[in-house]
Amino acid sequence: MRQYIEAARALGLGEVGLSDHSPIYHLGEDPHARPYTAMSRLELQNYLSEARALRAEYRGVITVRVGTESDYLPDYEEHYRRLWRDTELDYVIGSVHWLGEWSIFDRRLPPGHDDWSVYDEYLRYTQRLAQSRVFDILAHMDCIKTADHLPTREVTPLLAETLDAIADNGITVELNTSGWRKSIRECYPRPELFPELHRRGIPVILSSDSHAPEQVGYRFDEAVRVLQEAGYREIATFEGRERRMVPLA
Repeated sequence: MRQYIEAARALGLGEVGLSDHSPIYHLGEDPHARPYTAMSRLELQNYLSEARALRAEYRGVITVRVGTESDYLPDYEEHYRRLWRDTELDYVIGSVHWLGEWSIFDRRLPPGHDDWSVYDEYLRYTQRLAQSRVFDILAHMDCIKTADHLPTREVTPLLAETLDAIADNGITVELNTSGWRKSIRECYPRPELFPELHRRGIPVILSSDSHAPEQVGYRFDEAVRVLQEAGYREIATFEGRERRMVPLA
């Protein structure tokens, strides 16, 4: 984590957020069900302790925010609500990576489904994530496109309903630049959705979703242009699970 913080300092960023992926709890009792995807359950307290220590160490040098990313599944709302209640986090990111035990990154569709049915289910999970009020930030909102399971780029009625649910429940959406590093070659969510987010008053935060220190701040200049063209003049930041807005300059 120190390497990520130092990478942010080298870029001249005034703030950096740590948000390692929390353990996966819904795939059985194995404490490390998906190595290289998320941390072991045995690592969680070490992660939080180390991140908080770095936050204190760098105070006055660069602002370090401590967060985590957790998978949303309907049966695990209370689990995550309890888990993050007393952990001194600055923010919690919620992501939809799984529809049951099917990963949205699997190019093979689950039995009995097509791209439309998994897309509809993905949007309904996203609505429920927002309505749960467990999370502060919604991660990579159209991440299902990564494995080519996005059947349309249009704002369908269900997508419009999902955007309304996000707005009604006050969750922040990230502009996640990691998609520009992948074969899809575009940010999450896709650029044409940001005017829809702005029209609904949905706040946005910047994320490079870095999986290596050299990815910190990846293509933030381009991300800022996307937001400005959509009408945004502020972005969100978090401290102690409280959002505040800062100028987008």
